[in-house]
Amino acid sequence: MTNRKEYVAELRNKLPYGSVQKIRTRLLDRDIRFSLQYVSRCMNPVHHDYNPIIIEEAIRLVEEDAVRISEMRKRIDLLNDPIL
Repeated sequence: MTNRKEYVAELRNKLPYGSVQKIRTRLLDRDIRFSLQYVSRCMNPVHHDYNPIIIEEAIRLVEEDAVRISEMRKRIDLLNDPIL
């Protein structure tokens, strides 16, 4: 159980603010209905609720966010390059 708690805590730290609502909305788009409170409980390492569907969606959100940030950094770096 400790490993799950640690992994969920690490995942939660990587999620951006407001991600519980984003996760719920993304699941609703796939016709998977969970309450906002349930999604929040599943992302809370203190609670014993564990739902692999919600965890997977949270991982996808973190991965997509990482790609988005990386692309943004590349674009900003291009702005800093001198024009030849």
